[in-house]
Amino acid sequence: MRARSILALAALSLGACAGRHVQPALPVIEARVERVEVPVAVACIDPAKVPSRPTKVGAALNGDAVHDADVLAKSNLRLLSALDQALALIKGCTADLDRH
Repeated sequence: MRARSILALAALSLGACAGRHVQPALPVIEARVERVEVPVAVACIDPAKVPSRPTKVGAALNGDAVHDADVLAKSNLRLLSALDQALALIKGCTADLDRH
């Protein structure tokens, strides 16, 4: 009799476990729209404002010191002017240009 009671109790226990099937919780999916600010590189300098390269003056030199000095002086002024224009454009893109 005792064996039958134990067997019946085991069968009931197993039957109770079999009926208790727990399903795993499914993740909740939420759809939403978010605005994200992303920095985008932009041209700091307008390409149309970039000064053109001054012409070379080597062909204009003829060996006469006074003439050549005049040609080189004028070339130097054109180079300095182009440099000043370039620096003015670059200054708008940099914060520390005045320290150099």
